[in-house]
Formats: sequence, structure tokens, C-alpha cells
Amino acid sequence: MVKTYVIWWHSKFVDEINRDSPSIAAIVEKTQKTLMHLEELQELEAQGKITMELKGSLNPIYLQVKDPAVELVLANNPLVEVLDS
Repeated sequence: MVKTYVIWWHSKFVDEINRDSPSIAAIVEKTQKTLMHLEELQELEAQGKITMELKGSLNPIYLQVKDPAVELVLANNPLVEVLDS
């Protein structure tokens, strides 16, 4: 079974903000947390262990695994969703 790794990053930035009592502070906090997890993926990309795979849209972002040793890291990143195909 092949695994497809995707990031629904727009959802993390926008959709998960509490709409009942939004505040700029809540938006900043959620954005900072999202960026922290994106930076972990950015580091893997810089090391050549993953790459982005464009499929017509940036939401979701598809990740191509170049080093199978990072699959557990991807699976544990809260931004990454694993699609079985």
C-alpha cells in the first residue's frame, strides 16, 4: 500500500480558528504553531528528504518522500495527513 502525505495547511491557518470568539491573539497563536510545524517540514526539504509535489493547487500540499526514514516524522507532524492509496 502506497502512502500519500499531504498538508491541508490552509485549514490549519484559517478553518481551525475559533469563530465563536475570534481575536487577533488567537490568530497569531494558531499561526505561530502552524509555522513551527511547517518549519520542521522545511528542514526536511532543505536536507533533501522530502519535496513538494505540485498537483494544480497549493491546498493540499503533496509531499514526496525521498528518504523513507522520515516517514515516521511525517506521520507524527500534526499538519501532515496520510492518505492510503
